[in-house]
Amino acid sequence: MAKESKGGFLSNLFSSLFGSGDADADKKRQLKSIAKRLSKSRFKNFYKFSGNEILPPLGKTFYEIYKAIYPVQVMFNTIQNQNLLKHLVIDFALPEDIKKLEETLNEESIKALAKEIPIENLSKQATERLSQFSDYFTLEKITEIDYLYKQFMALRTVASFDYYFLLKKFDKTIREGDFTNPPHFEKINAEYVSNELKDFIESVWEIPFDAEWTNLFKLLKNFKGTEPIQIGLWRKIVARLQTIRLSEAFEMVIRLATSDPGYVPNVQSKNESIVEPYLDSVKNEVEKTIRQLVESAKSAKTNDFASQLFGDVELNQIRNYTDALKPTLERKGISYYLNYQGLNYLKAFLIEVVKKDLREYYDIVIIRGKWTTQSLTTSFSDCYNALLGTSDSITTFDNELAEDGAIGIKIKTMLPKTERDGSSKNIVNRLVTEANETAYTFIMESLRNIVTIGKIVKSLVDDCAKQKPELVSNWKELEHFADTPMKDMSVALYKKIYLFTSLMKSCVVPIE
Repeated sequence: MAKESKGGFLSNLFSSLFGSGDADADKKRQLKSIAKRLSKSRFKNFYKFSGNEILPPLGKTFYEIYKAIYPVQVMFNTIQNQNLLKHLVIDFALPEDIKKLEETLNEESIKALAKEIPIENLSKQATERLSQFSDYFTLEKITEIDYLYKQFMALRTVASFDYYFLLKKFDKTIREGDFTNPPHFEKINAEYVSNELKDFIESVWEIPFDAEWTNLFKLLKNFKGTEPIQIGLWRKIVARLQTIRLSEAFEMVIRLATSDPGYVPNVQSKNESIVEPYLDSVKNEVEKTIRQLVESAKSAKTNDFASQLFGDVELNQIRNYTDALKPTLERKGISYYLNYQGLNYLKAFLIEVVKKDLREYYDIVIIRGKWTTQSLTTSFSDCYNALLGTSDSITTFDNELAEDGAIGIKIKTMLPKTERDGSSKNIVNRLVTEANETAYTFIMESLRNIVTIGKIVKSLVDDCAKQKPELVSNWKELEHFADTPMKDMSVALYKKIYLFTSLMKSCVVPIE
């Protein structure tokens, strides 16, 4: 027994010197040490260790902040759009000349400018203005604006804490936003408010306590016409909070309240950049507006060419290679048919011009004409026959894309599976891409043939007006086979070819 007592004595001695294996005992020692430290601080009246109680002075501290900051809380409650806060900060930081320059970059101003200068000069002028605007934002200016926004968010963070919810635990009779009657705070169980204390310090402790707040309060006065809180009172709140933070009084209260001596608040400093996203948004708006104007001008030009060329002729010649699936394919991240408009115009040209006007011209000039050289007639014939063949090939191609066609049925079958099956998505992408390549090939090869014919027709316009023609010797004889003079027929055909090539230039999407 004596031996055991000696062993127990030695065990206790070593435990006191080097720590024991008893985690609870270690924890209690740590909590007592924290309580002792808190009792020696200037905030010892926040907490009573013996009963694990939060005392009224802590509630009073939060009440004083709540009372002072409440008008700011109301202000922020009316501002639901975070982007408005960013805009307020940036707008406050810009001098008048830069604000005026910015106004020239909005959609309305650019559209107004488009009415004054050619569309081809619009992009250059807008880009120059954008560059001049961006140059104002030096690294120093960006840092200054971002820091002002950080201060704004610090004010919002302090103001947005739910003080009322916390204070109601000290005094159930307290009314939100009513400061006419002073509250009567009671001591409460510390665990009852430990989560609120955690929320407070983990958000508020990240604010820049050492900031100079003058510019922020100038901004508030510009925005509201009056300061929702006096700058002097705000500085006192910040100084008070900084003192509490440096003392770690709230952290010690939480450790004691939750019996967690190892608690460390998760405070993360937030340094959000608002200038760079803002500059990107201005740039994107400029580019989007210019792109819309260019596309609108291009569309108007396309419609004008099509109207001159086809008049009131029905142009919906293509049934399946269309933009009908475009929204669905775009939503799924899949390629869509690109040159449906160009292919449709090509098909209409082949039907309305090649098979009518060009065929009549071919029958008269190529078949009945007496040419001095056969190379031009051979070239004309080859191009003409190729165009006739292309018309049939386009019809076959379009039919294959129908829902019951060879390609269309595959797309229809695979499309519903694309969201969950990568291989199906790849197959649809490949089929659409191949269709685009085929359509583009039809267009480009046809254009080459049409341009070749156009050059020959142009030379014939000049030739038939000569006293001694050099290409076709029997123009007068050919007049008997035409309803209009050969020169007029040649000019009319050349004009249609020119309009068609201009039309295609305005609407065809290049494929790399």
